[in-house]
Amino acid sequence: ELVWMESVPYLDGPLSPLEFYREWVSPNKPCIIQNAICHWPALKKWTSAYLREVIGPKVVSVAVTPNGYADAVFQDRFVMPEERRMPFMDFLDILEKKVTSPNIFYVQKQCSNLTEEFPELVCDVQPDIPWMSEALGKKPDAVNFWMGESAAVTSLHKDHYENLYCVVSGEKRFLLHPPSDRPFIPY
Repeated sequence: ELVWMESVPYLDGPLSPLEFYREWVSPNKPCIIQNAICHWPALKKWTSAYLREVIGPKVVSVAVTPNGYADAVFQDRFVMPEERRMPFMDFLDILEKKVTSPNIFYVQKQCSNLTEEFPELVCDVQPDIPWMSEALGKKPDAVNFWMGESAAVTSLHKDHYENLYCVVSGEKRFLLHPPSDRPFIPY
C-alpha cells in the first residue's frame, strides 16, 4: 500500500508491543509517542550543570563542521565532519555561547556512544525500551546520545533498521518521505 499520511500522528503513550508492531512497525508508519519516557530521571537531571558535573573534563568525540552539514552532500560533494576529541565541558561552553566559534559542534557518533562513550548517563535513561524490544523481537543494536546546536543537520538518508528517538530536551525535526518517493530522490 503506497498511501501516506498527511501528518504524523501523536499517541498518548506507548501501546502494547503487539499493537505497536501491528499498527506502526509492520506497515512502516511513523508516529510520535508522548509520555513514553516520563519516568526517566534524565528529564529532570540533564541540565548543563549536571552534565558538567557528571561528564565535565572527560574527552569525547565531537563532530565539527563549518555549516552544520555532517555526513552530507554539500556543493556536489559528500562531506564528512571533522571528528574532534575535546573535553565535554568545552563542548558545553560552545553550546552555551560562553565561547564563540565559527563552526557547528555536534555530539553525533552512531556507535552506541551512550553506552560506550557516555556510560555515566546510562543510569538516567533506559538503554532498552522494553515494549519496543519486545515488538521488534530484539534489543537495540545501538543506543546513541546526540547533543548539538540547532544548526546541526543530518542529511537525507534511509536507515535499514527501525529507529526510536527519545528527545530528552529540545527538539529533533524530521522530514519524512514515503517509500513511494524513492525513485524520485537522487542518489
